[in-house]
Amino acid sequence: MIKIKPYTSSDLAQWNELVNQSDNGTLFHLRNFLDYHPPERFKDHSLMIYNDEKLLALIPGAELEENGKKIYFSHPGASYGGFVFRSSPFARCDQWIRAFDVYLKEHHFHRATLVQVPRIYGTFEDETLEYALLWNGYEVSENYISSVIPIDADSDELCRRVYKRKNRSKKYYENLMVDSGLTYLWENDFERFYPILLENKAKFDAKPTHALEELYRLDSLAPNRLKLLLLLKDGEIIGGTLNFIANAKTVIIFYNMMNYDYADLQPAVFQVLETIRWASSQGFQYLDFGVSQVPKAENPLTPHPSLIRFKEEFGAFGLVRKVFQKDYK
Repeated sequence: MIKIKPYTSSDLAQWNELVNQSDNGTLFHLRNFLDYHPPERFKDHSLMIYNDEKLLALIPGAELEENGKKIYFSHPGASYGGFVFRSSPFARCDQWIRAFDVYLKEHHFHRATLVQVPRIYGTFEDETLEYALLWNGYEVSENYISSVIPIDADSDELCRRVYKRKNRSKKYYENLMVDSGLTYLWENDFERFYPILLENKAKFDAKPTHALEELYRLDSLAPNRLKLLLLLKDGEIIGGTLNFIANAKTVIIFYNMMNYDYADLQPAVFQVLETIRWASSQGFQYLDFGVSQVPKAENPLTPHPSLIRFKEEFGAFGLVRKVFQKDYK
């Protein structure tokens, strides 16, 4: 018999164990990550799905309020939420979703919004659960175009493809790096990186997702999951790329920032090239380069053509991130 119960702090070990053993769990589903948010930001209402006494699936989520109505959102404090599980047949996915809907109705929710994990994060690139959501009356309320770099060759070959797309030679970038006094440093020195991050975001009338202290807190709660690459010119930081290791398969390039005073030296290009080399050396299969839509546009689908083109030069292909939604009457 399927039953659903809310997560409590006493379930922490069991929760994290299933995330780590699941086929689609990521850093963003671990309690280490979810619990770093201050309690006043939103009310956690994460759920655990059992068949009798066996834990089968998780839903990290929170209660939000919209126009006086209670909304279930999975998850407002993470890139992804949705169902976390081992790959399962349609009938079982269908059971989970039906039980989830009953639970939300009984607890007086007016809407469910789920940002399901894209297939590139899964051990098996299986979309059975997404189909089951549609079958149970969920609609795709939002779509985002994300760019993904496949790490499908050794680093030399991957970089060679980039040089070719940019109509440049390997020697060109080697000479530019040496002549400009550029060096790489892998070090989680967020304090030196943060001013560049703030400046970049302000340029587009935006703010970083994370405060400086939150980056340090995340790094302590999830050791070895945040990897900061710094680019230095004669010892001065002129750019940086912050990578989140989502799971054993996929890394997210969360921030790729540069000091625009040195734009002619192409810091962003050097940083992505070095990140590709690192990801290849660590055995990852994908680099998620993030979404490429215009922030605050009237139409949320509005693409950012130059940003998409920049990512495509590194071999990125488009992957649509889907937001599933269902209203309860």
